[in-house]
Amino acid sequence: MPTPAEIIGFAPGEDYRLTNYDGIKAYFEALAASTDRMALERIGESTRGEPLYLAAISSPENLRRVERLKEITRTLAYARDPDEGYGSILDEEEARALAREGVAVVWIDGGLHATEVAHGQLMPEMAHHFVTDESPETRRVRDNAIVLLMPNMNPDGLNIVADWYMSNVGGEFEMARVPELYHHYIGHDNNRDWYMLTQIETQAVTRQLYHNWFPQIVYNQHQSSPFPGRIWMPPFENPVSPHLDPLVVSSLNQMGHSMRRRFDEEGKPGVNSGIVFDLWWNGSMRGGPDYHNMLGFLTETAGAGYATPRCYDEDEIPDTFGARAGNLPAKTPSTNYNNPWLGGCWHLRDAMDYMMTAAKAVADMGAKLKEEYLFNHYRMGRRQIERGNAAEGGPFAYVLDPAASHDPGAVVEFMGLMWRSGIEFLRASEPFSVGSPAGGPAGDSAADRAFPAGSYVIPPQAFRPYVVDLMEPKEYPDRRQYPGGPPEPPYDMTGYELRFQMGLEAVNVDEPFDMPRGEWGEVSGDIGEVRGEGAAGFAVHGNANSIYRGLAAGGGTGSGGGDEAPERFRSVEMLPTPNGEVPAGSYWLPDLSAAEAQALAADHGLTLTGVSSPPSPGAVVEARAPSVAIYRSWQAPMPEGWTRWVLDQYGFEWENVWDADVREGDLSRFDVILLPSQGAAGIARGHAPGSMPEPYTGGLGKEGAAALRAFVEDGGWVLAFDQAVDYAIETFALPFRNRTRGLSSQEFFIPGSVIRLDVDPSHPLGYGMDEAAMALFSRSQVLERTGGAAGGGNIGGAGGGADTGRISTPVCYAASDFLVSGWTLGGEEVLAGYPAVAQVRVGAGQVVLFAFRPHFRGQPRNTFKLLFNALAASATEGLPASPGLRCR
Repeated sequence: MPTPAEIIGFAPGEDYRLTNYDGIKAYFEALAASTDRMALERIGESTRGEPLYLAAISSPENLRRVERLKEITRTLAYARDPDEGYGSILDEEEARALAREGVAVVWIDGGLHATEVAHGQLMPEMAHHFVTDESPETRRVRDNAIVLLMPNMNPDGLNIVADWYMSNVGGEFEMARVPELYHHYIGHDNNRDWYMLTQIETQAVTRQLYHNWFPQIVYNQHQSSPFPGRIWMPPFENPVSPHLDPLVVSSLNQMGHSMRRRFDEEGKPGVNSGIVFDLWWNGSMRGGPDYHNMLGFLTETAGAGYATPRCYDEDEIPDTFGARAGNLPAKTPSTNYNNPWLGGCWHLRDAMDYMMTAAKAVADMGAKLKEEYLFNHYRMGRRQIERGNAAEGGPFAYVLDPAASHDPGAVVEFMGLMWRSGIEFLRASEPFSVGSPAGGPAGDSAADRAFPAGSYVIPPQAFRPYVVDLMEPKEYPDRRQYPGGPPEPPYDMTGYELRFQMGLEAVNVDEPFDMPRGEWGEVSGDIGEVRGEGAAGFAVHGNANSIYRGLAAGGGTGSGGGDEAPERFRSVEMLPTPNGEVPAGSYWLPDLSAAEAQALAADHGLTLTGVSSPPSPGAVVEARAPSVAIYRSWQAPMPEGWTRWVLDQYGFEWENVWDADVREGDLSRFDVILLPSQGAAGIARGHAPGSMPEPYTGGLGKEGAAALRAFVEDGGWVLAFDQAVDYAIETFALPFRNRTRGLSSQEFFIPGSVIRLDVDPSHPLGYGMDEAAMALFSRSQVLERTGGAAGGGNIGGAGGGADTGRISTPVCYAASDFLVSGWTLGGEEVLAGYPAVAQVRVGAGQVVLFAFRPHFRGQPRNTFKLLFNALAASATEGLPASPGLRCR
C-alpha cells in the first residue's frame, strides 16, 4: 500500500510546500486500489468540476456487509422500522439488538475553508494510518466502526490557495492573501450553507449524512484556534439551543473531555474549550447534524498561515484570551485550558500532528462506545417523536398549503430543502381538516382549518429539532462581556428561521390528527395555473421569484422566429381582464401562445392570466433584460460571490467589472452596476501598495468614483448593498446618512436577526412584494434622510426642499414590533421606522441604497424581488413616479 509521499512526490507537512487537489485525489485513488480495507466512492462534483470523494475505511468483513450496516444506522436514526411506515416506533429491545449488530459510523472531513490548509494536507496521511496501522487501537476501530474520510469538501478552493501560495513562496508576497474567493461563489461562507443547501458541494455531503450513512459522529476540521491556544475542542460555549436534545450536549462534552485527555497523555499543550463556538446556530456543517441527533462538532487548530512556520516569543502571549471578554488565563492552568502553550515555533507539521491526535481520539471513542452511540441515536429519535406527539417545545405538526403563501414556489423550495435534510413529510392527495391550530406569528387562530390536496404536513419525527429550529422564532439571551458591558457576539446568527426568510405561511397544529392520504417525501412543483384564454397574450403575475427563470428560459418566444428577443412589457397598474385582475408589476407577453403559457406554468410554477385585448396606453411599459455589471474587488468579499450565485440561479446575465475596468471609465454598455456589501475604504482603496503583487492593489480611487458618477448622470443605475451604502452616499453626495456608522455595540447591536419590513408594492422596486416582508439583518445599516444635496429629477418623494421630487423610500424597517426573531440592542432608537431602501435620482440615472442584503447568503427568498425589481427597472423606461413610504 503506497505512502502519501510515493504518490504526491513529497510528504505533506513539509515547510513551504502544499499539494493541490490533484495530489490528494491521486493518493486516495491509489490507496483504494491497493486494499480491501477502504472503499472509495465519488459522491458528486465540485462547482468547477473536481470529483468529490468519500472513503469508507473498516475491516473487509464490515465493508462486505456495508448495506446491512447502513440499514441499521438508518433504522436507528429514524427510530422506526422503515418497512413499517410512518407512525411505527422501533421497540427498545429491537433497537438494542441492532446496536449490538451494527458498527459506529464516524465522519471526519478534510475541511471546507481552503485557507485553513492543514486538514486538507493531512487527509492522505490519515487515510494511510487507518488503513495500514496494526496497533490494537486501530484494529479495534476497523472492527467496530466505519471511518468515513472525505478528503476535501472544497477542492476548488484547495487548488486556488495551494497554487497561489506555491507561486509566491520564497518571495515578497509569500504570505499575501488570496485575491479571489476560495470557493467559486461563496468563499468562507461554504460553512454557512447547511440549512439552505445552495451549493452542490453542500448537497453532495448532505446526501451522505441524511440519506446514505446516518453517522453518529460528525467531526469537521478547521483552523485557527483562539490565540495562543493550539487547538479548540468541545465543550462548547453557551448559549445552547433549547431545541437540541440534551443528550447531544452531554455527549459532545464527553467527546471533548476524552479528546483532551489524549492530548494530555501525549504531552501536547494548548487545548482550550468553552469559548467562542456555541451551540445556538443551525447553519454550519457541524451544526446541522446536532439537530439530527448526531454528534456534530469541530476542532480549530492553530496556524492558518499556509505552510510557512511562525515563531512566537513568550512576551507575545497575552495574559487572557477567549471569546470577546478574555475569559481564560493564557499563562496559568484552568479547567478549560489546563496545559497552556507558552510560545515557540509552530509548523504546518505541528498542526497536522494535533489534528491526527484528535482524529484518533474520535475514532477510538466511536469504536469503544459503538453500542452506546448507536442506541443513543435511537433513544434521542424516539424521545423527539414522543415530544412531538405531546406538542412539547413546538407544535404537533406544521401544515403548509403552497397557495396560502405569497410566493407558492417558496413552499416548494422549502419542502425540497426538508427532503434533502432527511425530514419526513407528507403531500396530501386529498383535502383534509385539522383541529385547534396554534396561533403563532405565522399561524392560524381559527378553531379548525381545512386544507386542500397538495398541502404538506410535517409531523412528529426523530429529526424534529431541525424542523422546529427552522420554524419557531427565537429569543437570543442578552449576553454581556461583563455586567453592564458590551454584548458578547454570538458565533453567527441569533434568528434565522426559513419560515420567515422564505415568506412561508405555515399553520402550527397542536392537537394530534390522523394523517391524510398522500405520498411521503414527495415534492411537486405542480403549482402553476393558466387562467382563461389569451387573444392578446398572457400576463405573468410578478409575485413569484421564478418568473425570471421563466423569462430567461425563453418565456414568450412568440412566432416571429429569428434572434430578436420577444416583446415584453411590465404593467405599472392593476390590469383588468375577463379572467380576473392582474396586479401591477406583472409581465405582459403579447406573443405568448396558449401552449407556451401552459409550459411556463408547469415548468416554473407561475400564474398566468389571459389578456383579451392590449392594455390601455400607459398601463404597461416596454421592458427588456438588463445589462448587469457586478463590481468585483481584489479583496474578494463574499457578498460579491453570493450576488453572482443568485443572479445565475434566476437567469440574469451579468459581467464582472474590476477596479481597472471601472477606472477606465467606459461603462456605457451596462444598464446597472452592483456594489456588493463591502466597506467604503475597501472599495475606494483596495489592497495597499506593497501588500500584494501590483495588479491586485488599489481600489476604485478617484478615477473610479468619477467614472461611476458619469455613468449615473448619463442614465445608468448603481445599486449599493449594506456596507457599500457608505461609499455610495459619499461618492454621489446623497441626502442620506447611515445611522449605524460610528455607533458602539453598546449603542446598537443586531448581529444576525430577522427584522420586519414595511414595503410599498405599488413602487417599481416593490412590485410583487408582500406589504409585510422580513429581512435578515446581519450587522447591517440604517438610513436617514438629511438635507442639502443638489439635484433634480421627477420620481416623486416625501419631504421638501431641494430634494423634493428625486427621492423615494419604498421600504422601511417596521416602526413597531420590528424584531421577528433573534436579538436587538438599541433597535427602537436606531432602526425602528427608518428607511431600509432608498432610491435617489442623480442626473439622468438612479442610485438605490439597500441598507441590508436582500439576497443574504442566498437565503431570504421573500426579499429577492427587491433586487430583481431594481435590476429590471434599470432597463425599463417610463416607470411611474412613486414617493414610496413615509419612513421616519
